[in-house]
Amino acid sequence: MSSDPYAVLRALLRAEAVRSTPKPETKTAEPPRPRPRPQEQKRG
Repeated sequence: MSSDPYAVLRALLRAEAVRSTPKPETKTAEPPRPRPRPQEQKRG
């Protein structure tokens, strides 16, 4: 058990702050492209 009883509360506040902080505008107007999947080997 943690010796600091407020560690969980601080972690929750930190997570909420990160979640609610607006993300900075990206330099390009394009949305991020999904990663191309590696080509799967076809089994015959």
